[in-house]
Amino acid sequence: MNRRKASGFTLVELLVVIGIIALLMSILLPVLAKARESANTIKCASNLRSVGQGILMYAVQFKDTFPPAYFYEGMTIDTVAKTETPDSATAGYVHWSSFIYGGVSGRPDYKNLDGWDAFRCPTINQGGLSPTNTFDANRDPGQSNDDGSVIDQQAPRLAYTANQAICPRNKFVIGFQGDTARVDKFVKVGSVRNSSNTILATEWNQNWQIVADSGHGSGGANVCKSHRPVHGFKIIGGELNVETVGADPFGGRPTLARCHLSDLAGDPQPGVTSNTRLDWVGRNHGYPSKKLDGSGFDLRTTNFLYCDGHVETKSIRDTFAPFQWGDAFYSVDGGDAVVP
Repeated sequence: MNRRKASGFTLVELLVVIGIIALLMSILLPVLAKARESANTIKCASNLRSVGQGILMYAVQFKDTFPPAYFYEGMTIDTVAKTETPDSATAGYVHWSSFIYGGVSGRPDYKNLDGWDAFRCPTINQGGLSPTNTFDANRDPGQSNDDGSVIDQQAPRLAYTANQAICPRNKFVIGFQGDTARVDKFVKVGSVRNSSNTILATEWNQNWQIVADSGHGSGGANVCKSHRPVHGFKIIGGELNVETVGADPFGGRPTLARCHLSDLAGDPQPGVTSNTRLDWVGRNHGYPSKKLDGSGFDLRTTNFLYCDGHVETKSIRDTFAPFQWGDAFYSVDGGDAVVP
């Protein structure tokens, strides 16, 4: 009798097919990962562009003035009597994201309102950082509220931070919180020189602990200061907070200097002291995140929103040549006297 040869793959043939599939996957997966990251970068840039449109709409409604970075809830400012109350955020922070949203005061359901997605970046874990004071389910592991059960008026997840040189902090009266050398001021859109080359907002570092407490924490900080802005300046002597200074040529006002590339930490880490607020800026895009030797974090790209409304995706290194954080520290009295 004739035997019919059994049909099907031999073991060798099966192993060859599996090997080919594995080879194709090893080639395609990095390509797909890069394509996904590219799409996320574009989406992040689009959201930031929408945020910029919101800021410019706010400026149109408020006498051609950029919004402040934040206020304290219930804050009253009297520039004649030189008083500013309250002197702490016991009732929570009111963030610029809520200003351009139209205000969410008195809205206990604010976290469910439509439109907050515009403040998220898909590359960042959970879309962004949580507010300093937020509801229980929104806090990251290890994070606690700054002030009990207070809820800030801020986007529930925030991927972006403003440039403090354009959006001032709430220090509009000399002597507020003991600061006798510095006063902030609102910035008019038309006062910003070279607006197409001046950064208005950018992305947060997605590690909230780097943005913790009053700077890089000493290991025990557990409050996410995502309401604060960043900036590209420092007081001569290295003070990055631009809070208080001693005697200087400008009558007690801060003697400001531009940050330089050498001030930038290559790979910011929690608990590491920083010389500049720019270490809070995210380097969230690009693939891979680091080179094999551990370097390369600062070579990843970031989305930057400029004062004229356009967005660029590039390395933070590219913002130093030319310097793009402001020809002056516009929001600080005496901020025009900047040392290069």
